[in-house]
This record gives sequence, C-alpha cells and structure tokens, in this order.
Amino acid sequence: MRKILLLLLVLAACSGPAIKDLEPAQVNELLAQKEELGLFVLNVHTPYEGKLEKTDMIIEEWQNISAHAGHLPADKNTPILTYCRSGRMSTSAVQQLQELGYTNLYHAKGGMIAYSDAGFEVIDKSWN
Repeated sequence: MRKILLLLLVLAACSGPAIKDLEPAQVNELLAQKEELGLFVLNVHTPYEGKLEKTDMIIEEWQNISAHAGHLPADKNTPILTYCRSGRMSTSAVQQLQELGYTNLYHAKGGMIAYSDAGFEVIDKSWN
C-alpha cells in the first residue's frame, strides 16, 4: 500500500501543472482582472482573424512557440491566457508553454468563436 501511495505521489509530481480550460464567461472574468493578476494574453491563430481585447502578443507560428520564447514572460509563474479562433491551435500552443516550464496556464475553450457566440466582443473578427 505504501509503495502504491509513493508511486501515485511521484506520478502526480511528474505530470506538471494543470492547464485550466475556461468557458467564455470565465475568459471574460479573467480579462477583467488582467492588470491585477499580471495576466499575459496570447493569440496563436494563423492567419490573423481577430483578437480579444487586452491581447499582449500574437504568434502566428503556433506550431513552434519555443521560437518566440524571448518575447514571452521571463517569469514562468506569470499567468498566461492562450487562445485562437476555435481552440485547436491554442490547445497545442498551451501544451508547448507547459513544456517550456510555464506553470499558470489558461486556455480559452472554443476560442474566439465560442467567446463571440457567448456575446463577448472579438476585435477585427473576420469570420461569419
């Protein structure tokens, strides 16, 4: 029993921090607290089809986030919200951020489409 508990603790420690998938209303709440939290907002959609208000950076090379590491927050504990148009590209990007050692990661589930469908504003929205 003790060995099983030890194994579970080791596996939990190795799995790293969880990525928090957020619904549109939760994304909107997080964006409202951006300054207080020191939140970094990252759009990874290719090609550009719009953005959320308060976006800090757009990386259209979502397959290779590490190539842009010098432009990401130096503090690996900085909260980062990652999104794209539908959530597909940002799912990969947020996993790459986790592999780079970032520990406070948020993902906009359903991306800009879900956010817009929930009645929140997307700036420069270019899809119907």
